[in-house]
Amino acid sequence: MPPVLDKQQQSAVETDSWRALVISGAGSGKTRVLVERIAHLVENKKVSSSGIAAFTFTRRAAGEMQERLEGRIGNSAFGLTLGTMHALALRMINRFGEVIGMKSRKVTIYSEWEESYLLRDVALEMGLYDGKKWKGMKAGDVMNVLGAYYQRGVEPEASDPVHDIFKAFIQRCRENNAMTYGGLMIGLRLLIPTMAKYLNIKHILVDEVQDIDHLQWDIILEMEKAFGAALFVVGDVDQSIYEWRGAAPKYLVDHQDEFDIFRLETNYRSVPSIVEASNRLIAHNQDRITKTMVATREEKDGFPGIFIKKNFSSEELAVYLQTGDTTMGVAVLGRNHFLLEKLSRLLDEMGEKHEYIGRTTALTNSEAFRRYHAFLKLAINPYDNFSFLLIKDIVGVGRDLYGEIRIKAAEWGRSHFQVWCGDESPYEGKTLSQIAEGLDKRFPELSPEASAFVQVWEKDHSNSVEDYLNFLALYEVQDEIKKDAAGISLQTIHSAKGLEWPVVILAGCNEGILPSKQSVNANDVEAERRLFYVAMTRGRDQLIVTVRPEITEKDGRIYESPQSRFIEEAL
Repeated sequence: MPPVLDKQQQSAVETDSWRALVISGAGSGKTRVLVERIAHLVENKKVSSSGIAAFTFTRRAAGEMQERLEGRIGNSAFGLTLGTMHALALRMINRFGEVIGMKSRKVTIYSEWEESYLLRDVALEMGLYDGKKWKGMKAGDVMNVLGAYYQRGVEPEASDPVHDIFKAFIQRCRENNAMTYGGLMIGLRLLIPTMAKYLNIKHILVDEVQDIDHLQWDIILEMEKAFGAALFVVGDVDQSIYEWRGAAPKYLVDHQDEFDIFRLETNYRSVPSIVEASNRLIAHNQDRITKTMVATREEKDGFPGIFIKKNFSSEELAVYLQTGDTTMGVAVLGRNHFLLEKLSRLLDEMGEKHEYIGRTTALTNSEAFRRYHAFLKLAINPYDNFSFLLIKDIVGVGRDLYGEIRIKAAEWGRSHFQVWCGDESPYEGKTLSQIAEGLDKRFPELSPEASAFVQVWEKDHSNSVEDYLNFLALYEVQDEIKKDAAGISLQTIHSAKGLEWPVVILAGCNEGILPSKQSVNANDVEAERRLFYVAMTRGRDQLIVTVRPEITEKDGRIYESPQSRFIEEAL
């Protein structure tokens, strides 16, 4: 039986609008609406599931939606194009990469760490970097230009000081049959005409649309036009927390008249005190599409929905967690990892079991982890000269031999790895576990953590090197979260997006932390207020707001850190 929808949900699900914008407040059932919208199209409008593309913001959200759809529409759920935009990009590039100049369908995706390392190597060859200092520019200048390119799809002008190194970097990636994570969106946009020839998408659905950037908006609108597809987007400007990496929530505010707007204003998640305080807080923002959330639940007897703990240090918070009942599920959310790392260390010292979300993500961006995986990348993409650069010292290729290899590679039209290993790759035809076992035997000290990471993944998924690397290319912090995890969870507010817990503890609610000093100095408090709002609305039964000591002394100096302005605005 399909679930019962409220009037607002049903109106959105059954609309015949060619362009629908669903303003979905926290806890209003947006995933249910998306699932029921797809079910309505398949069952009532007789749309083939292969004609539907649904984009989520995280891989975890895509998995949840897939699971719900399988239970709702059965085998039809397997015909959809469903996942993050980056996942679709990787799939399409591996399928049609030759159209945009890639050498094969097995493309390497560089992480942020690899991107930075490769950029320095390109700069070194161009004489812009001497191994310690940059000449005439800073690494940040180039990374800012690359970031703008990934978010807007616009290359720097020829007069820009970083133009030449930008072009050289992009060319190096192409030579390596590789892309950066950010470059996936560039590739996807280029492939839209090709996709339109082979895919028959007639309905495009987008979740968390407030957090996509300008280039992703361009891609969605170009797909809408190329496919002649209807657009159904779901989001909430009040919950946009990724402007720092290019999200464009103001796009919705400025272009709302281009959509038929539906509002979901019933909160099924939180008790009234949390919902009402959240409403009061976010009403202080100006750049928003207004809505007023209404709670459906009742307060729990003897269990206050919200309370504040002032002058609450990390040590006191650790003791509070150790002595309290956390079996129902408690999340401690912080503005940054500095607070969480200290709290995690204190809990470790107490022997208190907890999950600190972010540890594994930090591991995947470590140098040893990435060098280990360079071997795996060469197993599927022998053209990747950069991955060979990462392993050359490990396999005993010194400066002179490396120079000879590069000369022969240029003369023979082959990659560095192909020249080094000859006609037969040492990894040809081998499975993920076989390659990993070989690396562990030959280089046991390289990265035991990377080896363990591979073993866990292989046990739960497959023995395919390509499948594993595709998973790793799109790795995100929410991949660390165990399904139905209880107990204590520590994580940043950003990583908590889209999640919920019975009890949420919002740590470090002081001026200078939330809002941050940078946002106050930049006069961008609205973004920080949205972050506070998202944190508040993760709690179902209780929200505990903690304030660190407002006056502290260190090295003979007095530091003042008043409680966050957001507390007074909300409570």
